Amino acid sequence: MMHDVGRAVINRKFSLSILSGTIAFLTAVASPVQAAEIEEVVVTAQKRAENLQDVPIAISAFTGDNIKDAGVKNLTELGKYTPGVEMHNDTALQPTYSIRGVQTNDWTIGSDPAVAVYVDGIYTGRSAGAEIPLTDIERVEVLKGPQGTLFGRNATGGAIHIITTKPQADDSVELNLTAGNYGRQSSDFLVNRQITDHLYGRFSVSSNRRDAFADNLDSGFSVGDQDTQTYRASVLWEPATDTEVLWRADYGVMDQGSALRTTIVPSLKEDTDVFGDYALDTPTIEDRESFGTSLTITKDFENFTLTSITAYRGFDAHLQQDEDGTANPDYMFGSANTDDQSQFSQEFRLSGATDTIKWTVGASYSEEEVDHTTYANFTTGSVESFAVYEGIKAAYPDLTQTEQEDLAVITRGQLQQAGLEGVASATFVYDLMLQTGQVDELLTVLGAPDSITSDMLYAEDVVGQMMAGFNPWIASDTPWGETVRNTGDYRSSAIYGDMTWSMTDKLDLTVGARYTYDQKDFTIQTAYGNSIPLSLSGGTVRLVDGDGNFIGDMTLPEIDLGSQLFGIVFFNNGQPVLDSKLSNSWSDISGRIVLDYRWNEDVMTYVSLADGFKAGGFNSLNFGPGVESSFDQEDVVNLEVGLKSSLFDNRVRLNTSVYSYKYKNLQELDLVGTPIPSYNLRNSDAEGAGAEIEVQWAVTDSLFVAGNYSYLDTEFTDYQIIEAIGETEEDSKVGQSRVSTPENKFNLMAEYTVDLASGGEFIFRGDYNWTDERIGSITDRTRIVEDYQLFNLRAAWNSASDNYSLALWVQNLTDEEIAGGYGGTGAAIGASPAWRFMPRMYGADLTVRF
Repeated sequence: MMHDVGRAVINRKFSLSILSGTIAFLTAVASPVQAAEIEEVVVTAQKRAENLQDVPIAISAFTGDNIKDAGVKNLTELGKYTPGVEMHNDTALQPTYSIRGVQTNDWTIGSDPAVAVYVDGIYTGRSAGAEIPLTDIERVEVLKGPQGTLFGRNATGGAIHIITTKPQADDSVELNLTAGNYGRQSSDFLVNRQITDHLYGRFSVSSNRRDAFADNLDSGFSVGDQDTQTYRASVLWEPATDTEVLWRADYGVMDQGSALRTTIVPSLKEDTDVFGDYALDTPTIEDRESFGTSLTITKDFENFTLTSITAYRGFDAHLQQDEDGTANPDYMFGSANTDDQSQFSQEFRLSGATDTIKWTVGASYSEEEVDHTTYANFTTGSVESFAVYEGIKAAYPDLTQTEQEDLAVITRGQLQQAGLEGVASATFVYDLMLQTGQVDELLTVLGAPDSITSDMLYAEDVVGQMMAGFNPWIASDTPWGETVRNTGDYRSSAIYGDMTWSMTDKLDLTVGARYTYDQKDFTIQTAYGNSIPLSLSGGTVRLVDGDGNFIGDMTLPEIDLGSQLFGIVFFNNGQPVLDSKLSNSWSDISGRIVLDYRWNEDVMTYVSLADGFKAGGFNSLNFGPGVESSFDQEDVVNLEVGLKSSLFDNRVRLNTSVYSYKYKNLQELDLVGTPIPSYNLRNSDAEGAGAEIEVQWAVTDSLFVAGNYSYLDTEFTDYQIIEAIGETEEDSKVGQSRVSTPENKFNLMAEYTVDLASGGEFIFRGDYNWTDERIGSITDRTRIVEDYQLFNLRAAWNSASDNYSLALWVQNLTDEEIAGGYGGTGAAIGASPAWRFMPRMYGADLTVRF
């Protein structure tokens, strides 16, 4: 599925030439007035308020106005504009955030995410609760590289910090309304009040609704729509000039259809186009109810500041998806996940500064309780499809996965037409019985002579006798469901310290360290709840020698062997019942050392060495004989050199960094194994290197231009082989790059302001994104997501009083057809799906302030 490189390059050059020409034109016609300075951005990446340009960390920061002007509604959309960051998510309840190629793709609760998401300084423990609407936001900080010292556990790849707007000392009301295509209707209502001289309150409510952007041809349910409501309240009390008490609370409801996934197996649909209408048979659901509250107390003393953050968060979520991407009953595969999560955290922090030293010390504690259940729903017909696909893979190992899946569909149809429905399942089960020694046990039960062994039976004769039970069973399309339940009780404690010493007026040295201790109690409960018919119709079975020559006959009686419990998703390596209580603990000291040098007031360079830690965990879906129940902790070491500069009287901001990291015990979830593929989480080693550059340029008072570029190269350096599930050295990924990590990514934005005689203004904005090709599937690395480009345009009018604003916008202007990713759980039965980015979206925003 390789793309035409020459055509892609020509298109990219053409698109960039148009954009660069537009910028040149706007520069030429801009009014010859004194250029404005770039606005200072204050961040809290080092647990204290600092100018972004003074922080020796690679940070991409977005203010609330930046987010609104770009039309960004959530973190997934923000990832498109952020260098070194990828967020290819088709569901809000199973997001994956990748920073510099570091991510965790486990949607269960056995492991933790590698990119930590914080809301107002509070860690959100599960990815199902991390994707929140970005409304009434002060800013979002994306910190790249290990942030283990100050942000703590599970920040090996980096940290994303969402800061909501605090109550202000004024009275204001703001209403934002949005309408667009596909039934888009959004509204935000904000109220800020100064209750007394020292007490302020803020309340916001937001709603976001949109219909699906494609039609389900075979069923009445909707897929890929949006429907969320979010409520936030906060109260700020200043009882004294040196004391601040801030209470926050939020409540959110999500009730919408889940991911729109379409199969890419040619024989399961007329073509492999993933951008048209679709046909699914499993209703999709994405429901979540979330709640959070926190109390932050800040007290200034003579030589230090004390900060206390007490927080509680929790959510209930239900995600249901169609995994096969078809409405074909022979490939019916639906999945569901339910989560019930709650967490409590407490942090105490002291910080202070002298003429030469800035310091921070702190301690934190958190505990989390989570109950997660994963469901897989099939029919006996899709069990047969699974067996046919496994047979094709074994018979034709040199074919690509797409070719194997396509051939399996064709073979499945031929077997049906020949009246051999069930032969694949019977053959598969018989082969499995041979491997586990059950056939030899059967021969003993039947009274066969000791000289007759299982390897002497002619398999086709035995399978033919088993067909009497399998044929009607497969044809009945009886529902087949499997379930695994996990619970987790996790506790984490940490102490940390960080100090910046101004060795000279220009040279600073920062050192920091954190000790973390994680204790995890975990359970896994699953059992084979489905039975397969095992019987022999009776008759003669031929016997063969080791070379396959016929040497005689054996008569088997007609016998009903009853039903055997079986599992094809939660196989547990052949262990029919799994009810385990597991416990483990991990501890680590992580730290950083940074040397930064300020060449003058406007230019600073830094070099840093930092490491991060993520606790180990447990295989949530499968383990059994020969498969480890737990996996080791992750460790990453990152070396980085960076530049931060504000040039030409702060009209140009140029930040860049070059980095290299080594990963030990990377936690990687794969659908692997034989005779039955299953999800197993393994440890591997990897390394990566890259570079990022961000530029902002206030060309004039009217024209502002910004852009960024990132380069990333990743590679597995060691890969754990799990022999118990049938893996060999041929399954190793050593030397291969990581999935979903493009080498190159480029963003460009231009904004032009026209002042009106009335005092109002028009603002014209254009955004361009180009993302390089990337590996799009964990299960099939030959599936490549082609490089793509996105154009967004926005034209806005602001009144002279700033009480009214109106904007027209379009996203994905050229209606580019972009695949988000390939493969997934549907690959287990030979029905790999794909999902897509949204098509062209357009609409209007109206803002009223009073």
